Formats: sequence, structure tokens, C-alpha cells
Amino acid sequence: MRKKHSTFLTIICWFGLLGVGTSQAQQLGEAILYNGKIITVDDPSFTSRLGTIAQAMHIKDGKIVHLGSNAQIRAMAGPTVKLIDLKGRTVVPGLILSHEHPWDWNPVEPPLLRKALTDDVVVTRILENSPEENLKAFPGVLAEAVKKAKPGQWIYILFTDGKSYEYANASNGGLGRGNLDPKAFDVLDGKHITKAQLDVAAPNNPLIIRQGLLGIVPNQKAVDEARKVFPMSDVGGALSDETGVGGYSPARWWFQDVMMKDHYPQLVELMSLGLEWWGGYGMTTFSSNAYDPANVRVYTELDRKGKMPIREMWTWNWRTKYFYSDRYYLEAMNNFEGLGSDYLWFGGGRIIEGGGCTMAEPVQSPSLSKVNPEGLKRIEASNTRCAYDPGSDYAKLLYDYIKAGNRFVNHHLVGDRDIDNILGIIQKASRDAGMTDEEIRAKRHSLDHAVLFPRPDQVELFKRLGILVSGDLFEIYSSSPTALAVYGEKVASWVVPYKRLSQANISSSIEMDRPIGSTNVTIFKGISWMVTRKAWDGKIYAADQKVDRETALKIATIRGAYYVKRENVLGSLEPGKWADFLVLDKDYLTIPEEDIGEIRVLMTVVGGKIVHLVPSVAREISMQPAGAQVTLGGAAAQW
Repeated sequence: MRKKHSTFLTIICWFGLLGVGTSQAQQLGEAILYNGKIITVDDPSFTSRLGTIAQAMHIKDGKIVHLGSNAQIRAMAGPTVKLIDLKGRTVVPGLILSHEHPWDWNPVEPPLLRKALTDDVVVTRILENSPEENLKAFPGVLAEAVKKAKPGQWIYILFTDGKSYEYANASNGGLGRGNLDPKAFDVLDGKHITKAQLDVAAPNNPLIIRQGLLGIVPNQKAVDEARKVFPMSDVGGALSDETGVGGYSPARWWFQDVMMKDHYPQLVELMSLGLEWWGGYGMTTFSSNAYDPANVRVYTELDRKGKMPIREMWTWNWRTKYFYSDRYYLEAMNNFEGLGSDYLWFGGGRIIEGGGCTMAEPVQSPSLSKVNPEGLKRIEASNTRCAYDPGSDYAKLLYDYIKAGNRFVNHHLVGDRDIDNILGIIQKASRDAGMTDEEIRAKRHSLDHAVLFPRPDQVELFKRLGILVSGDLFEIYSSSPTALAVYGEKVASWVVPYKRLSQANISSSIEMDRPIGSTNVTIFKGISWMVTRKAWDGKIYAADQKVDRETALKIATIRGAYYVKRENVLGSLEPGKWADFLVLDKDYLTIPEEDIGEIRVLMTVVGGKIVHLVPSVAREISMQPAGAQVTLGGAAAQW
């Protein structure tokens, strides 16, 4: 039974709703899955114990009813119950990612673009080779796109980041891969492609050039269109830099709310397919800021129509300087938390991204010479920037927000020194509000990314305040070599320190926080980095922060459920909980650690609905293949 929507969701969905033609997930109905290895993760402790491992599972009305042996559960089958022979395959709870934003990844995932953005909608061109090859081809591709486009029609050209993320934009993070890896490449550095060049090439069409993540270069026509939608200059930096160079913020609003404003049905299709695509990686629930109006509109509509393939806890980020300075809004927001449906509910908010400031000092080491000069300058500049310094406007906003009883969650945080600032504000504001330690812990404030935190000396305060940590798995893979090179071995162990957190009984969760639809990277690849601590250069960093595979699975499931405050219905396979689970092609518990990253998801079920099903298993159980990774010709279409 789906809960009624809150008044809050109705209020903030201020747009009219249009009909959309998204497909319905296949219902399993009442079913028994048997002859499997069902890892329930029903032991919530901070040990490596996963709990019950069952052979069979009975589901009905979207929930788990029974688990047990083959004989026990099969005896419950009536004439209308669907029987599914797992043939010894492993089943795990659905993966819960605590900081993900598919709507930002969908516009850089080629199969989704090719399906939703045909040339009669937006003239879209995708360059998927090396940066050198792409730049050589770019003038011809641009000329062809301009020739194809009607006057006034949008043109969108995407540079992808390589199959192994090897060309990831060098400016996408102060410690990221681009600071060491010679392959990393920044198309948006203002040298390779300029706004002036685009103005000459496409004088009659709004045009956006994009590489990976969130950065863009627009032409003047695109700027003119954007100012019609966002005339104010303070919307998350959306128009603070007309060139689009020097910051990643513009792409988010330009794509959904500007470029797609006259193509709403196609935007809905793209975003719905995007949820299916991520469901194919095993993500059944995620959490994120809503970021912009179009995202709220689309997801609310999908939810109302029962067409959300997977679940989301969404959080507030919009114009926080204005909303969070209003006492009425802060008091009202405290009552919004938890409201929504079983597929879309409200979970809190953030203020501003944390700074990269750190207590760490650069070291002189041979590996420091591998850091490119521009990258080192960015790191050094970031070291001096804190967002929540005492006395700052944002420190005051955070203080008022916490004192009003609100949950601080879903931020982008980097440096350990700004974490000190935030912890101090949370502690003081909570005390001034008269909260006990137990009441503070009940808020479940979370600090996301864990790029350079927590330090060992911060752990005790994290634990006392009940602070959760959302760890960015890509930071293990991408930032570890630079952290070692710049700051040394001690600081390298500050990068997403899952072992430290687990030993202190601090609840942590996972995030990829990257578009991976054009790559061979998967969420299970990310989980493998937790276990091996292997980075992009093939070396192991901060081996003392490795966790065993059992702990990694708990962090990716039951701990994520704790983050989204739905551990009573999510995160483990137990009677009464929602039937959100994955069928895998390998035994997660026995394969070599190096093979964890090669695990394929054969079937994803959310609330008893199949949202991803590969052809081979579809034939076995007499159902249709399902999910965007299958229907749009991804690798899963061949499984």
C-alpha cells in the first residue's frame, strides 16, 4: 500500500503535470524464489556477521513474507504462486546509495541520450574516443550538427570520460585523478574550446558543450535562453560565469531547466530510463539533493503515477540563503522530514558545499613531482578555503538551521578542517536548543563524500553526536594517489576511512557520485575498492582502511537504510520488509576479492516489481527482459 503524498510535496511541485509514456515494471505478484543462496544481512551489528543465509524466499504484495529452507518455503506455494528456481545463484538486498544524482548523470550516459534526444528534439552528438581524437573530430561534428539543426534549435555535444574513466576532467576535484594521471583531460579549460568560437560556429542556435560530470561551455545564444529561465544570478552559480569555464555548477540547471524546458515529455523519459539504468547496477534506493525545479517536478509526477522504478530520499538545497534565513520556513521544514510516499520522501537539507581546507601540510616526497603544477595550485588554494569558518554567513545559517531542529544531510564535503567547523556548529546549536546527546544522535546528521575525513581525533565526536558518513567510493579510486603524493601516508588513510568508522561503530554508507553510463565501471566495482583499496594506477593505498567483503555489503545495504531512515523496511531481507533485492551471477561471499568488481546483476526487484532482468534469466522464468540497460542495448542485453 502506497502512502498518501504529503502536503509539502504538493506545494513544492508547482508545475502542471503532463502525461508521459513510461513503461510499467513487471509485477512478480506472489512468488517463491528457491534453490538460492539468499544473504539476508539481518544482523545489524558492526561485526562481519551477515546473519541468516536462506535457500528460499516468499514474497507477496511487494513485501517479504517468509524465508527459510527450500522445503519450508515451497510447501507454502498455492496454485497461483509463481515459482522461480534460482539455480544456486546469490541473492542480496538492493544497494542503497546515500549520495547520488541520476538526473545529473543521465545527460552524459549515451544510451539514454540516443533514446530520448532524437534530432527532432535536440541535435545531440557524442564523442567517445580519446580527447585528442575527439578534439580533432570536433570541428566537423559541430559543423554537421549546426547544418542539421533548425534555426533556434538546441545543439548538445558531449565528450565522454573514457571506458575506465581515464579521461576524467582534471578540474573535477582538488585531489582527483587529473592531478597525477597524464591521460586526464579538461576539454573545458577555456583553451581547447572557447565561447567565442562557439558563437561564430553556431550564431543561430543555442549550443552547449559538455564533458562528464557537470561542466559546460555555452555559446551566447544558450546564455540568452538561460537568462529567460533564471534571471536571478544567485541560483547555485547557474549564471555566475557566462562562459561556463571555471566551475561545474552551470550544467545542472542548463540541461534540465533551460535546454529541456520545451521538451518535458522527453525529459521525463530520460529521467525515468535513468532510474532504470541505475537499477541495472543494483541501486534500489538513493538519496540526493533535488537540486532544481525540473527534478522535483519529474520525480513527483512519476511517483504519483506509480512509475518510480526505484526509491529516493530527496533533500533541500534550493536558494538556502533565502529560505534558511526565514524562521517560519525553518520551523516548517522540521515537520517535512519523512513525509512522502514509499518511493519518494523528504529527508532534510544542506547549506553550501564544504571547503577543501585541511589541517594536513604538504610533504616533500618523490611522488609530489608527479602532481601536475596546475593541479597542485588548485589543491593549495583549496587548503585555505573553508565554507563554515566561525563568524561567516554560512556558519550562522547552519547554526539557525540546526537549532530549529533540522537534519543536515546530503552535502558535498571535502576538507577535515571544515568538518571541525561543522561539528562545532552542530554541537553548539543543538545544546542551545536544549537537545540531549540522545536527541542529537536521533537527527542522524550526515557528512558526505569523506574525501579527507574523519581524522582519527575526530572519530570520538562523530560517535558522540551520532554523525553518519557517506563515503564516495570514487575518492578511494581517484584521490588516494594524490593524497599520498601531496600529504603523505598518514593523510592517505583519511580518504574514505571505512575501517576506522566501522571499528568505532559509526554508521557509514556508499556513493559513486559519478556518471558511469559510458564506462565499464559498476557499483560492484566501487564496492571492490572498499575491500582492496586499489586506485586507478593499480596500486593499493591506505591498506589499513580495507574492510572485509561482509562489512562492505552491510555498508552498501543496511547502513544505507539507516542513512535514509528506512531501516525498518529497507536494507535487509526480512519478513515484513519491502521486497527489494538483487540476483547476482557470482557468489559474493566466495569469489576472489579481485572478482567482486566483475559481479553482474541479473535481476533487480523493487517492491516486488522487476525493474531489471537480463535475457538469459528472463527465458528461465518465462518473463520479458526488462530495464534500460537491457532494452537500450547495454552490456546486460547480451547476458
